[in-house]
Amino acid sequence: MFIRKSGILLLGLLGLVEAASAKECLLSHATYREPRSGAVLQFRPMQNEPAALTTEVFSLAVPHTKISLPSDITWTNGKNAFPLGTIRHTCTDDDREAGLEDGTGLCLIWDGQVYALTGGGAEQLNSREATPAPKGLLLPGFGAAFTEWADFANANPDGSAWDAFTLTGCSDD
Repeated sequence: MFIRKSGILLLGLLGLVEAASAKECLLSHATYREPRSGAVLQFRPMQNEPAALTTEVFSLAVPHTKISLPSDITWTNGKNAFPLGTIRHTCTDDDREAGLEDGTGLCLIWDGQVYALTGGGAEQLNSREATPAPKGLLLPGFGAAFTEWADFANANPDGSAWDAFTLTGCSDD
C-alpha cells in the first residue's frame, strides 16, 4: 500500500515538474515545426530590432535547403491591436518587377495574423514580451503561400504545407 501511494505521489510530482517546465519556455525561445513540410520556426530574443511595435522575431528554416528566412511579429496600433506576422525572402528581379519588394528591401512570402493554438482552440497571441510559448501557432494562408514559393517548390517538388505549427522545443539562448 505504501509503495503504491509513493508511486502515485512520485508520478504526480513528475507531472507538476513537466507542466512547470512547459510553462517556463517563452515564445522568444520557442521552436515550432509544421508537420507536413517540415518547415521550422525558430524564435529568438529581441535585440535591437528596428520596428518599435515588433514583439517577436524568428526565422523560418526551409526544408531540404540551407535557406533561413527573416520573419517577425508586429502589433497594429489602436484599441483593437492584433499581431501581424511576416516572412520575407531575398527578392528576385521578377519579384521587384511585380512590385513585391517591401520597405525592408526584401519580398514577402507570407503575411497575416498570427494565432496561438491552445488546448481549447485558436486565441489571439499575447502581446507581452515575456509571453509563454503556446502549444502551437496558426498562420492562416501560410501553407498555400509557402507551397507556391519557388525556392520551396524547387527543393520539395511534391511538398505541401499546412497553416499550423506545433511547439517542438525551447532554446536556452
